[in-house]
Amino acid sequence: MFKVLLVDDEEWVVQSLKHSINWEQFGFQIIGEANSADEALEFIETNKPHLVITDIKMPGMNGLELIKKVISKDSSVQFVVASGHAEFVYAQKALRYGAIGYCLKPFEEHEIGECLVKARLNIEARSKKDDTEFIDLLFGQSEPDYDKVKDILHSEGIHADRNDMAVIQVLDNKLVPIERAVPYCSFQTGPRKIVYVINQSDFMAFMETVKSFPHSGVGYSTNIKLQDLKEAVQAANISSFHPFVTGSNGCYQLVSASKDLRSYLSAMADAMVKKDLKLIDHAFEELTHCFATGQYTIKDAYFVYCQIMYYANDRLSMQMDVDIDNFEQLSAIFMNVNEMLADLGRQINQFILSFTQAAHVEIEHQTIREIAKYANENFYKDINLNAISKLFYVTPNYVSHLFKKEMGINFTEYISKLRIDYAGTLLQSSDLTIQQVSEKSGFNDYFYFTRIFKKVTGLTPSEFRKKNK
Repeated sequence: MFKVLLVDDEEWVVQSLKHSINWEQFGFQIIGEANSADEALEFIETNKPHLVITDIKMPGMNGLELIKKVISKDSSVQFVVASGHAEFVYAQKALRYGAIGYCLKPFEEHEIGECLVKARLNIEARSKKDDTEFIDLLFGQSEPDYDKVKDILHSEGIHADRNDMAVIQVLDNKLVPIERAVPYCSFQTGPRKIVYVINQSDFMAFMETVKSFPHSGVGYSTNIKLQDLKEAVQAANISSFHPFVTGSNGCYQLVSASKDLRSYLSAMADAMVKKDLKLIDHAFEELTHCFATGQYTIKDAYFVYCQIMYYANDRLSMQMDVDIDNFEQLSAIFMNVNEMLADLGRQINQFILSFTQAAHVEIEHQTIREIAKYANENFYKDINLNAISKLFYVTPNYVSHLFKKEMGINFTEYISKLRIDYAGTLLQSSDLTIQQVSEKSGFNDYFYFTRIFKKVTGLTPSEFRKKNK
């Protein structure tokens, strides 16, 4: 809910405003009332409401002076003027000072509603812009700009210069904004991810609120200093995906691996060379047991996935395309780590067993051309090798092998190239934020997009835009 302050020197006007509309229906909550502009100014500095509805003519400082003073310090605060017909000229002046609208007394529900809709759209648009600015300051350059980060945090009531902080990431398909029972700075890093930075002293109270909201995973880092904020956000990101390992939703802090998994992977590689199905099954059972302890992360699961795919290609010449580029994609394809390991084991076993069966029918090149055409037209959507294989009624392994043979690069590289080329076009020809360019190009994660973009072009998206626009 967005916060509202009502300001008028006449109490009956405040009460009339208060009961004239269903505020929550429009996404607002009244958090305070003030009977003078001086009282309102003090309240605004302490409580930081999103919207202030104020009278104009009041004893002492008037409403116009209040608007000028607040907006000169914090232009994010939205103002609506409550005025009578005799004050209409003043209301127009208030609009020039930065107010977004006015409501005439006596109040009409539809007039207030129109102002609330406009205020909410402004607040949400600014929030998205602030998200991008904060993310760029923290992750968009070699070294975070901690001075500007501190200023943004301070404007939200997070005192990074004198308090420790906590970072919480909430993961869900439908993100629901958390009510501001305590101060927080929030920013969205993907369609399914929202990060909250709070004062450490508010951690327990905030987590109780988080637990009451729907989510598919919550990760957190505590007792954080300003200079450690970037790493804390990354840690919270990893731990929010921990349900992939445990199989159950919950709130998790980053764990440290209890034992190196390389010995199990090495044993599996040796078993593949021997084509020993029993040893391969045993290696998969050992890995499943390791993850069942909960002492490994989804990042460890992604490492295991990549290593097994590498060994399958290197030791067995399976020519499997590693079509998953990060652990978040891994969680989108498999429900949990057990399903991932079972699927890999099944593919490897079937490949080894295929040597005792009749050879498969060779795929015509026309199929690969059709797949490339489909990719050209749909690269910005959520497509991968498994989906393509089902669509064209061929196996993933054969698509991977023939696509690379025909096109010179594997399917994943081909899709990434199409997406990065399109992202470059958007950066040059539009004013979309980096986050929006990422999503429209087919990338679901800001951090992964910026990393791949720099790898391909040698520049960050921001640097590319500055150079080419």
